[in-house]
Amino acid sequence: MLSIAITGANSGIGLRAAQALATAGHHVLALCRDPDRGRAALADINAHATHPAGLIEADLSIPDSIKAAADQITHTVGHLDVLINNAAVFDQTVREPRFTADGHELFWATNHLGPFLLTAHLSPLLAAADRPRVINVASKGLLSMPRIRIRFDQLDDPSWYTPTRAYYHAKLAQVMTTLSLAEKAEGHLETTCVRVPAVRLDPDRVAAMPRLLRTLYAPKNRMAVPAERLGETYARLATRAGSLPGPYVDENLRPVRAPASAYDRAARERLWSLSQTATGDPAWAW
Repeated sequence: MLSIAITGANSGIGLRAAQALATAGHHVLALCRDPDRGRAALADINAHATHPAGLIEADLSIPDSIKAAADQITHTVGHLDVLINNAAVFDQTVREPRFTADGHELFWATNHLGPFLLTAHLSPLLAAADRPRVINVASKGLLSMPRIRIRFDQLDDPSWYTPTRAYYHAKLAQVMTTLSLAEKAEGHLETTCVRVPAVRLDPDRVAAMPRLLRTLYAPKNRMAVPAERLGETYARLATRAGSLPGPYVDENLRPVRAPASAYDRAARERLWSLSQTATGDPAWAW
C-alpha cells in the first residue's frame, strides 16, 4: 500500500485518479480547496476504497493554507510515497488579472508557486519513503507555443495577462521545475511531468460557464479525452513497478520533448531561485 497525496482531488482527473488508487488499495490523501466539494468527493472516493481516503483542505494560492495542509499530512502519515500536483486554475472568464494577498497573479500563484511550496514542505515525508515520486502536470497546449519563455521580469505584471497566456506560462514553469527537482534530488527522488491533452470537463463545470462560452466549448469538450482515462494515467505513474518512463511524458506514458526553453539550465536555475524567494525560501530535504 502506497501513501499518495493528490491535489485537486474533488473533480476531473484528480478525482478519477484518487478513485482508482483508493480502489486499488492505496492510502489516498485528497487535497481540495473547497471543503464542501471535498467531502462530497471523499464519499465518492471511499465508496469502493480498500483503505479510507483522507480529506486535506488546501488552497494552493495561500501559503498558510499550504503549510497547514502539509502539517496535517505529516501528522497523518510517517512517509509519503507519491505527490501528484494536479490542481490548477484555468478559468477563461477571468478576463482581468487577479492577485493574491502576497501580490502574486492568481494563475502563477496557484499553478506554479503553490505546487512548488507544497512539494518543499512535503519533501521530508517524501525523503522518508523507499521510492518517492513527484508527478507534476503540464499541458499539450504548450505545443502551440514553441517559443514560450518564462517572463522573468514580468511575473506579476498585469500588462501581458490573458487567462491563456497566464495558464501556459505557469505550466511551462511546472515542466522546468520537474527537471530541476530531479537534478537537485540527485537520484533520491523520481519525478515526471505529464503532458495532459484536452480533458472532458465534468457536467457541473460546463454548466457553470457563461452561455456563450459553454456553446463555443461544446465541440471541444465532446472531442476531449475522458477524465477517467487520464486518471488512469496518473495511477499508472504513481504505482509503476519500474522506473518512471521519462521526465516529460504524454497520456500514454511515452517520453516526449518539452518546450525548448525548458532545457535551458540557466533559465531553470533562475526560475528555481525566484520561486524560492517568492515562497519564503522553504527548506528542502534534498
